[in-house]
Amino acid sequence: MSKDLIGYGIILEQLKAKIKSARLKAILTVNTELLKIYWEIGDIISAQEKEGGWGSKIIEKLAKDLRFEFPEMKGISPRNLRYMRDFSIAYPRFLILQQLAAKLENSDNQEDVIVQQFAAKLPWGHHQVLLTKLKNFEERCFYIHKCVENGWSRNVMEHQIESGLYRAQGALINNFKSTLPIGQSELTSIKFSLNKFNIEKLLLEFWF
Repeated sequence: MSKDLIGYGIILEQLKAKIKSARLKAILTVNTELLKIYWEIGDIISAQEKEGGWGSKIIEKLAKDLRFEFPEMKGISPRNLRYMRDFSIAYPRFLILQQLAAKLENSDNQEDVIVQQFAAKLPWGHHQVLLTKLKNFEERCFYIHKCVENGWSRNVMEHQIESGLYRAQGALINNFKSTLPIGQSELTSIKFSLNKFNIEKLLLEFWF
């Protein structure tokens, strides 16, 4: 093999690595922004249900009006709006922590910071499963951690929930303070996002 071909092979592998890294960063950025707007929508709905007397008919009207304004944006069904509401209730400090993460490194409630930053790394479909199947906060935190640590797909996560992994292991390893730093885990663990389908799906959900 000539020196030129050897050099080409090295350059090709370097470019592949750069593209994969850039794609992953793009996925994480889009995913976080999607979760942030979903949280904001959910928080407003939750507040209006408590203070403004909103019911199911208002939620259906809101979904219809939003779909009319943003026809390309997926995920604005009445059912998904209710998931957004539940998401904001499950993680009441989610938006604040994403905006002020750098200032919260020395927070007294460091575990809460880590949990909700890990939650920002999971695709929306994972959160729908977590909100549907798990009502216990500690159990939900356990599966969030395991997803980020192992790069579980939604189907794998759902299988682990149904098989009772938390009951078998939760008491032993449910410790967010002993995990990889956020920045390090961010680029090494989200294996389920490294494909074209997920990029396109995220962009379709967030198309506006």
